[in-house]
This record gives sequence, structure tokens and C-alpha cells, in this order.
Amino acid sequence: MAFHDDCLVLDGHTDLPTRLWEAPADLGTRLGDRHIDLPRLREGGVDALVLALYVPPSMAPGAGWEHARTLHRLSLAALPAGMEPASSAEEVRRAAGRGVVAALFGLENGRPLLVEGALDAVAAMGVRYVTLTHWKTHEWCDASTDRPEHGGLSAEGVRLVREMNRRGILADVSHVSDDAVRHVLDVATVPPVASHSSARALCDHPRNLPDELVREIARRGGLVMANSYPAFVGPAAARADERRREAAGPELEALEPDYLRDPQAHWREVAELLAAHPLPRVPLSAFVDHVVHLVDRAGEEHVGIGTDFDGIPETLEGFEDVARFPDLTAALLARGLDRAGVRLILGENFLRLMREAERRAG
Repeated sequence: MAFHDDCLVLDGHTDLPTRLWEAPADLGTRLGDRHIDLPRLREGGVDALVLALYVPPSMAPGAGWEHARTLHRLSLAALPAGMEPASSAEEVRRAAGRGVVAALFGLENGRPLLVEGALDAVAAMGVRYVTLTHWKTHEWCDASTDRPEHGGLSAEGVRLVREMNRRGILADVSHVSDDAVRHVLDVATVPPVASHSSARALCDHPRNLPDELVREIARRGGLVMANSYPAFVGPAAARADERRREAAGPELEALEPDYLRDPQAHWREVAELLAAHPLPRVPLSAFVDHVVHLVDRAGEEHVGIGTDFDGIPETLEGFEDVARFPDLTAALLARGLDRAGVRLILGENFLRLMREAERRAG
């Protein structure tokens, strides 16, 4: 624990804003119905986390942009004493030095960037990466879980990636198709991040990255952050998740309008529906397998952690919330990773990539 406390620990992807939208809560108190709150962040020695402003794929660009802005305002208002927004690597470092948890922002689903002025506004909001799409292909980027339309990025997508890099914003290639990852690697002026994607070699899910792309992201100086959702970690859980989506998919789609109309009811209904089709348990050790595999393919300088906490219906056994980060550190050390490498994986790699984006901006 002494070593863990000495590390800068950063979770590269959480859905805290969406949980606040679905069910407002006091983050300064311990909350039993979610994965993140300030008491457990302190217990887990977490110094910073990225709050994803999630825009559902069904939202048109204009409506999606307004929703992203709403989530941003809601998140800022919900930060308790002991948490504060940050928008640079240096601000994260200073907050950690004062014992304050830094809240960074990402935009999850770049479709709203089609709105005039949205990219400049996103930069001003302190968004440090944009996940280019989500579960669905949209006007300028192909998704990993949908039919491709652009062979990766459209011409507008290429322009937007370059423009976000010019503003110091990273292109996040989680959720995008393999061809879109390759396209980003060809056109980006700043190395990309995969903020919450694990290893496809260990769990054959399109949301995970193949070894070829893991190596190429690392070769370009980027970062792959392992996702802790059991369906992306354990093959049996991935198969069960596919069966669940086949069984419950139509009902989930029918509930989608409630996300805006009655978010609390939407959260309860979706949780009940998914609970009726539970996934098999997946242990923390399987997640460590993914981290070690990524290190073997990319090098310890190009791997991080993006849990997807508060956005996933099930968690790993032994890594149920942010309080369990010390157990992850212990497991990585027990697996034979050296302390310098673990320190990089827990947070320093993401800060390095942020600094690189800041250096190249302009």
C-alpha cells in the first residue's frame, strides 16, 4: 500500500457523468449503488479520473451537443470538496500534491462535433480526449460494433481529428473500427489513446484491440488502457453478453427514449433487464492477464487502465469499484511487473501523453 500511495493513480475512463444524470447523488458520501464516490477514491488511492461525457448514438448532433454540455455542467456542480476539475497534466500533478482528486473530461462519441463551434467549445470545457464514436457508425467515423460506411474516417472525420489535435485534444480510438484506428494513426498529429479497450487476443470482442493495432499504437507513441468490463475480459462472459444482447436487445432499444425523458426510470429498467441475464463471474486475475499481454505487445510505457466504472452493469470479482485499485497494484507486482512499470501503467503514461498533446497543440 505504501508503494501504491506513492504512485499517481489515474483511471482513464469512467461514466460518472451518466450515473449522475441517471441518479443524482452526493459524491462526498459512500454510495452503494455505483462504483465511484470520494470516500472510495481516497480508499483506493486514486488521484485522478476521466469523466466521460457520453452521448447516446441515437442522438442527432445538435441534441447530442446539448446533452454533452448538460452532463458537463451537472458533473462540475456535483464535485464535492476534495475533488476539482483539471485540464492539463500539471494541474493533475498539483491537485495530487494537495491530496485533491482531479476530474478530467472526455467526450464519448464525437458525433456532436458536427455542430458549428462545438470543437472550440469542447476545448474550452477542458475535454482532453474525444472517443470518436460509440456503438454505432455515424456521419464521419465507423464503429467497431456496426456496419462500416467510410472505410474508417470520412474526409470530415480526418479534418476533425487534425483539428482536435491542434487544440491539444487526443483522438480516442476505443469503440472505433479497426480500419478507423488505422486511419487515425495515418492522419493524427498527436499519438492516439484507446481509453478503455482490452486485448482481443485474450477475449475476441470487437471492442478489444488486435495485437497488430496494439503494437502500432505503441510504435506511434500512443496508449492502450485496459477495460475492466467482464464481457471484454473473459471469453465466457463475452459469449454470455452476446446472448444477452440478442435476447434483450429489442427491449433495450424500446427503453432508449426514457434516457432523456425519465433518466432515473431508464436506469432502473435497464438494470433490471440486464440482471435477468447475468454474466458469469470473471476474476481480477483475468484482467491482469490483459494488462500483462498489452505490456508484452506494446511495452510498459504504452499501457494504462480505463475501468469503465459507473458505465458497466457488472464488475470483476476482486475489482468491484475504485477502492480496489490497491489490489490491482498488488496483482500486477505479483505477476512480475517491476515497480517502475506499474507506476507508468497506473497513471504516468496518461500524463505523458497529455503533455505530448499540450506540447504539439497550436
